[in-house]
Amino acid sequence: MSRIHATGLIFDVDGTLAQSVEFFYEIALEVLALAGIPPVPRDRVYELMRRGVENPLVQLFPPGYPNPADRIKRITDSRMDAWLRRYHEETQAVPGSLELLHHLHQHGFQLGIATSSGRALPFLDTWGVRHLFNGIVGREDVTHRKPHPEPVLKCLEHLQLTPHQAVYIGDSPIDIQAGKAAGVATVGVLTGTSTDAVMRQEQADYILPSIAELPRLLAT
Repeated sequence: MSRIHATGLIFDVDGTLAQSVEFFYEIALEVLALAGIPPVPRDRVYELMRRGVENPLVQLFPPGYPNPADRIKRITDSRMDAWLRRYHEETQAVPGSLELLHHLHQHGFQLGIATSSGRALPFLDTWGVRHLFNGIVGREDVTHRKPHPEPVLKCLEHLQLTPHQAVYIGDSPIDIQAGKAAGVATVGVLTGTSTDAVMRQEQADYILPSIAELPRLLAT
């Protein structure tokens, strides 16, 4: 396997650094239950997350359900504070990721985050790693979310790097698509929404079981 020659590493968060995709599935099930709809398989939710569709919860409502968008809004308005509190306070790091981030920082790599979540990410402080990142780009920082390249390109600006100097690491097709559109090398990881087959279909430059395996790809 050829090695990656890069000075900057940009990470997705959910499913890549954070073990949070199961939590999003639980939210989907809660919304459906409150709307009186039977649960759906996990991969149905993951498939919507992988594609980055607009209003994914609407897609889970059966045909003929009266005004699903309004029902979802009423549920999310009542539950969002509790969901955010859980997300911010209970999200755990992917095993090995924190050690990896410290290792990369110590070896001089510039680190960034490009996420479709908000930029706050309080668990980065809980994990003791926020100071390791030279740039964090969240949904409030961009006009276009992934798979558009804007989040990755904006993070490159923070790192003061050109695309050929960086790699983007994520767990979903929209991560790989955003990275390719930005002109950076791409690494798909299997700790989130996607299988190996999905990542191969997206033609990620590299596929790893987890970001903990990243050092074996890097030329130092």
